[in-house]
Amino acid sequence: MTDIWVLVQQRDNEIEEVTFGLVAEAKRLLEQLGEAGQVTAVALGSAPESALETLGTYGVNRVLRVTSARMNRYQGEVFGRALYDLVQKENPTCLLMAQSAETEDLAQRVAASMKTALVTRAIDFSTATDGTARAIRPVANGYLFEDVSLDTCPSPIVLFLPSVLFDTEPDRETAATVTHVALPEPGDDLKTRTVQVIEAAPEDLDLTEADIIVAGGRGIGKGEAFDIIHALARAIGGSVGGTRPIIDWGDLPYERQIGQTGKYVSPRLIINCGISGANEYTAGMEKSQQVIAIDRNPRARIFRFADLGVVGDVHEILPVLTSRIEDQK
Repeated sequence: MTDIWVLVQQRDNEIEEVTFGLVAEAKRLLEQLGEAGQVTAVALGSAPESALETLGTYGVNRVLRVTSARMNRYQGEVFGRALYDLVQKENPTCLLMAQSAETEDLAQRVAASMKTALVTRAIDFSTATDGTARAIRPVANGYLFEDVSLDTCPSPIVLFLPSVLFDTEPDRETAATVTHVALPEPGDDLKTRTVQVIEAAPEDLDLTEADIIVAGGRGIGKGEAFDIIHALARAIGGSVGGTRPIIDWGDLPYERQIGQTGKYVSPRLIINCGISGANEYTAGMEKSQQVIAIDRNPRARIFRFADLGVVGDVHEILPVLTSRIEDQK
């Protein structure tokens, strides 16, 4: 029987929306194959059982839940071994994940142990009854697309770009069956252990984990002109991001890029400064909860996505805003 697996991706013990998009992809693959099958969700960590059961309303048949005191925080070696053991035991048709800092690490560990194919940054994936599969992914900074052919034995691992995982709605009332899987005790061959967790400074926090982001674009300018973005981020405890021109100019490293060829973010608040709002950028931040945009052009596309839009020169507005915030603090 065809068994499509999806990884339940969690944040603060809540299921992230990309998980529901993965379920939709798994259901599409089953329809494409035209065979009897099921969707299995794998939860590594402490997501509540009640929340996992609700995955059934989206189309998940069963949930394999692995919990342990050692899984309260991501640790690559522990999580990798737990997932590898499950895959070896069950032999699913394929395993789907959404691309993130954690899954990039986890997928490589499991794929290397399985000696199987790993496709990253996928925008489409399909399988055939003859045991072959096909994936499409962007290359050359998104200007070209690569068509990848692979076998489905051993089970391939596919990481989807979050932007192609569309929101879905519950379409049934059946709860998923949650099966608890015991995590084996670690052997003496573990090469890593968590000694201390050091929280990153907000400005240096990974963009996908940040609650507040201050993003700058071409309208900010090069070099020292970009300092006003860092100043505002420090004042409000936010992380710093930028559009592709900022990265190309060398004012921010690549891991700070937001958009189709960078990171996909969903913070509680994002402040877009001097960003016109090209589709390549907005695709990476459109799931943000609250959006503020500051730009001189009243017709800038970014205002379509903004809960609050400010028309004006960022070099006049941001220093005053930062000063007021510092005074209030």
